[in-house]
Amino acid sequence: MNKNFLKKDNIIVASKKIFYLKLAIVFVVSIISSIAIYVYINSFVIMNLNDSYEANIKLKDKINSLKIEINRNQEYIKKLEQSNKEINSIFNKYTDAIKYELATAEEVKSELFKKEEKILELNREINYYKFLSSSKNTNDLISIENFNAKFSKNNNYLEYSFLLLSNRSNLNIKGTYNLYFFKDKNTTNKINFKILDNKIKFKNFIKVSGKVKVNKNVNFDDIYLDVKYNKKIYNYKYIIK
Repeated sequence: MNKNFLKKDNIIVASKKIFYLKLAIVFVVSIISSIAIYVYINSFVIMNLNDSYEANIKLKDKINSLKIEINRNQEYIKKLEQSNKEINSIFNKYTDAIKYELATAEEVKSELFKKEEKILELNREINYYKFLSSSKNTNDLISIENFNAKFSKNNNYLEYSFLLLSNRSNLNIKGTYNLYFFKDKNTTNKINFKILDNKIKFKNFIKVSGKVKVNKNVNFDDIYLDVKYNKKIYNYKYIIK
């Protein structure tokens, strides 16, 4: 062998040693890096797990606190509901008592009203018989008394009332009545009020009342009443004050 060949073999062997050394270094570095990365990842995961664990503990504590608060509120609601039932029961008792008192008061009021009406009716009968005993108008069968008329607040209606008396006791009277006035004091220009029901039927006496619509643009000072019975007309003139 010559020297050149040995020299080349030594170079090749040296080159292989360097290659394997570099490969070993790369391998070691890779392992160390992998271990470092693994350790870092594990520590990161452990850190996150610790944070999650602590967050879970806080969340559980919060949930338990809320449960305690909810239970406390539910107990308070039950107490309020019980109090409400008791108050409603008391209120219903008082309401029933008030209703009973009102019903009793209405009954008493109704009875008093009936008695007052009966007293008025008796007074009317007494006055009627007084009227018969003192009446000088024996030729006419009907007398007209206590005529009254007034305008409503808005002057759209005329309210009227009058009393009809029979000059014969227990005589059944059926007839009609009419209200009218003369426009501009002209006795030929007669204007009738529109009365929906002008029929009358009574024995001894009756009070007639009602209202009729009037025109605001028409002025009159007198109102006339005609009562027709048995083909005879009984007149009455009322002067508006």
